[in-house]
Amino acid sequence: MQLFATRSCVTACVGLAGAGVIAVTPVIASPPRVQSLDVQLVSGEDMVLDLVRHGESADNVAGIIGTTPPGAALTDLGQEQAITVGQALYNGGTNDIDGVFASEFTRTQQTAWPLIELLQGKSDYADIPAGPAPILDPTQILPGLNELNAGVLEGTSQSNELTSLLYLVAPLAWMSGQYWVPQLGSTVDPNGMAFEDRFSDAVQTIYDAGGALDDGELHDVAFSHAAAISTWVMMNVKNPDFEVLLDEFKSGGLLSNTGQVVVEGNPTDGWTLISYDGTAVPADPGLGTELFVDYRDLITAPQMAGWHIWEAVLGGDPTEISTAVQTGFDDVGAALLQFPQAVFTDILDAFQSAGSAAAGQIVADGLASAI
Repeated sequence: MQLFATRSCVTACVGLAGAGVIAVTPVIASPPRVQSLDVQLVSGEDMVLDLVRHGESADNVAGIIGTTPPGAALTDLGQEQAITVGQALYNGGTNDIDGVFASEFTRTQQTAWPLIELLQGKSDYADIPAGPAPILDPTQILPGLNELNAGVLEGTSQSNELTSLLYLVAPLAWMSGQYWVPQLGSTVDPNGMAFEDRFSDAVQTIYDAGGALDDGELHDVAFSHAAAISTWVMMNVKNPDFEVLLDEFKSGGLLSNTGQVVVEGNPTDGWTLISYDGTAVPADPGLGTELFVDYRDLITAPQMAGWHIWEAVLGGDPTEISTAVQTGFDDVGAALLQFPQAVFTDILDAFQSAGSAAAGQIVADGLASAI
């Protein structure tokens, strides 16, 4: 119980740190009147999504930040890791995996290769192609799963602590809801809105592929990259656990080679973090984290709306501009309406849970004294 409370406090502190720059978050002026506002969501079927980092690559060994595809290939150790994680996910055939996907990078496609071969009943799954990419079926390759682009830091050394820190400044800000913070020099992921769109689009594609097995459940595996996985997960799940992320970082990075992050949910109702690199994460994160998520969802809505409107304006299509404006104001309006209700509900639930726990303790003490 103490561990969960600590994690909730850590997350809340991260949120408050991000709030320090909220005053300069872009604000979009509202039109005189929005004719309609529909905040009802259509629930979807849940999917278990296993996000797997690639095995050790030549860039990892050299300590180089390489975020432009196709990138470096796996080392011999990386290929062994790919075979091991593929066998573990395959689990002797009792895997219930609906689909396997990978980014455009050689290292992720090589890591996905053994699992894909095993699922197809092939015995030569250990013969991983040397590349160059693509080595998978085009339908299994999703650019949205690519590594978070390093911008001006591309090709620099990770051994320089300042360089590593600069690479993570923007992603950490995005995790706290400050999507507007730029990734310096990047035209692929210039800000959190662009990154959110492209990675979430890949997840949506995976979800839409469907094809639930006879068990009626959706279970897909996506091979991606440490920064991309950790950033998208902490930006989107209802129970972000920044303490487990901090522990991972102390161990040498955001996610170990072939480390897995498991989430469950769907693009409509949202996502719950199940485990991070083998560490189970509580579905109920505590009041501090819940309030942080309420705040995050409130401040990211206008940022995403403004970005989509800007993209439409650059495109020059009046219809797309009108649609982006209307959708943006609907989304912002929905966020404004949902925020006080979400905060009230979270606080009420916390008090009720505390009251139930206290009542349970009183009963237990009473029984103990009676006996």
